[in-house]
Amino acid sequence: MDWQLRNGTEADVPVIEAVALREQLDSRQARAEEFVIAERNGELVGFGRLIRHKDCWEIACMYVARDLRRLGLGSDIVEELIGRINEDLPVYAVTSLPEFFVTLGFAPVKKMPASIRAKLDYCRATFDDEVIVMSRES
Repeated sequence: MDWQLRNGTEADVPVIEAVALREQLDSRQARAEEFVIAERNGELVGFGRLIRHKDCWEIACMYVARDLRRLGLGSDIVEELIGRINEDLPVYAVTSLPEFFVTLGFAPVKKMPASIRAKLDYCRATFDDEVIVMSRES
């Protein structure tokens, strides 16, 4: 499509935090280097975050502008994030959109590391949407 992916910068963090607040996404302790940014015509139209936990990876804080949803941008962002993984550890997502993550090879799970359980508990206590945990082998 007509978007470009790039690494996050410090200038992106305030924008990410504003969008995350509006869209009910967890952007706590956001660090620019964890993000992939999608731009179209110089405008931020999507992003995703890869967090390294002690015993796993987490795809987090996924956003795609409404007019670009279902066009492959979210998949491009997730695949770019997964391409950054340099250790053979499981990859998790705490999500309100399981149907999206299923298309990328994720499956719902009941067992998870403590870091992902803490994220699940935080999201359930903080946000309106129902969330589940999904995993994909890296």
